[in-house]
Amino acid sequence: MKALLINKYGGPEVLTLGEIPAPVAESGKILVQIKFAGINPVDFKIRKGMVFFLSGFKFPKILGGDIAGIVENQPEGSPYKSGDRVFAMLNFKGGGYAGYAAIPSEWLCKIPENVGFRDAAALPLAGLTALQSLKELGKIRTGVKVLINGASGGVGHLAVQIAKWYGAEVTAVCSGKNKDWVLSLGADNVVDYTEKDPMELTEQFDIVFDAVAKLPVLKAGKLLKEQGVYISTMPLPLIFIRQLLNVFSGKKFYAIMAKPSGKDLELLSNMMAGNALMPFVERVYALSQGKEAHQYIESERVRGKLVFDLNL
Repeated sequence: MKALLINKYGGPEVLTLGEIPAPVAESGKILVQIKFAGINPVDFKIRKGMVFFLSGFKFPKILGGDIAGIVENQPEGSPYKSGDRVFAMLNFKGGGYAGYAAIPSEWLCKIPENVGFRDAAALPLAGLTALQSLKELGKIRTGVKVLINGASGGVGHLAVQIAKWYGAEVTAVCSGKNKDWVLSLGADNVVDYTEKDPMELTEQFDIVFDAVAKLPVLKAGKLLKEQGVYISTMPLPLIFIRQLLNVFSGKKFYAIMAKPSGKDLELLSNMMAGNALMPFVERVYALSQGKEAHQYIESERVRGKLVFDLNL
């Protein structure tokens, strides 16, 4: 099968398109022919070796934590059958930048009828990061005030929509050029970080979700209400140290480590089916354009998501 590989950690140039054997679906796993694969900032961080303590040093590696495709096999007792359209988030071992993946059944979810493969592939990792941050760590509920930093990015633009689905009041931080778009996603207020540092806000929030891990952790507590929760998408040592102090403080600090979950994807799928949530895909690439795709995702100027089309 066709796959985009890395044989060592490094820059975008280490991405190599090659042919490798397709995986075999062992017991409890389902073979999926991948139609589209999502591209996420964590992919370039793994490629650069920034999270080697999670990704290890076994090569070659296939990056990619988002897939959408078609079920190839039909395991006995599985809720899925051959031909079903499915999507999933994979773990840190990756595997999405390839023609096929063998995926645990419990990570999968059927794609809503009103959603295509492209949009489905853009959702899992970013959507689960946003959902699990807001729902599990932030305990989001109707009426709470949420600040979302990086609201126009892959995780952030989904977090805005998810927070509004829960009935929260959302203040979004993004550049001025994205203001109108983020407001169209449902944000109640927008802070243009090119004109005002979000750390200068005097308002306090129940949840501060730093979807781009750019806020200074040691100072971020000033943005929180007394029982507020700060959540970052980057597992920095400083956040884990601060997290150890949660038991002694009303204000809580967490770094989100999103988990594959078909059950959580089903909730996101229902939101999409009801037109309350939809990922925005800015650009589509062929696997042969891996270098260009990673150069752009690493620029941190992406609006919404990028995806690979495995048919190109």
